[in-house]
Amino acid sequence: MSDAKHDVESLFEAALERRSVAYKVAGGSLYEVQVGETSLTVSLDNVRRNYERDGDAGAVERFADMVCGGGFGPQLPWEEAREHLRYALEPSDYAVELEDVLHEPVTDGLVKVFVVASPDGARLSWVSDGMMEGWGVGREEVVKQASANMDGLVRGTRLEVQDIDGVKLGMLALKDTHFKASLLLSPAFRELVEPVHGWPVFAVAPARDFVYVLSHKERGFLGRLGHVVLREYNGSGHPITADVLGVDDSGVTAIGSFAPREA
Repeated sequence: MSDAKHDVESLFEAALERRSVAYKVAGGSLYEVQVGETSLTVSLDNVRRNYERDGDAGAVERFADMVCGGGFGPQLPWEEAREHLRYALEPSDYAVELEDVLHEPVTDGLVKVFVVASPDGARLSWVSDGMMEGWGVGREEVVKQASANMDGLVRGTRLEVQDIDGVKLGMLALKDTHFKASLLLSPAFRELVEPVHGWPVFAVAPARDFVYVLSHKERGFLGRLGHVVLREYNGSGHPITADVLGVDDSGVTAIGSFAPREA
């Protein structure tokens, strides 16, 4: 892992230098990159995962192209950005690097990060203190708008159900897969799953685009999901957690894990 980390950082820094783009290491996997008059904070976590999985140095080059070519785009004005505000469920192993980013803890292993999606939905940017200053709005307004937008996504989501030996296994069907796992954090999630699974529920979200939901009465079935959870968690370019999650009116809690964090 350490070699891969070094390789990805070296490749990314070399790509920036070839493009005469100024940068500095912000800590951990974060880089502050100056593209023209736009200052960006980008993370190498996801591109490193893909590099480790595929050994494809081109993935780092393409990421640099997106950053340096304006793929993240200029900051949208508030009236445009507000409809693209969301929050994302993320692993918290880089939470210490989010000092100037709007976020909230969820569990010991998970964090809610507030983001703005590009208009085409292809890219996510973390909402920073600087972005809020540029918009002229405060934390409460951003949180309120992002939460309303996420509730809207939940209400546009279908719950597909598969019967396995008499157990109803729910799967979320959402076109915008960036936020499938994040829907667990929305109060509106109860409206989606309660008619089928009751309330509260168990869920697994090994990757950004993969969620299973079970009735709280089906604890004994959870073990049968382990191999699928680990396959998705280890193979995804954007893994979330190998934990089993309890979802109720108080929020999301981790009740166990298929892959202890020490490993």
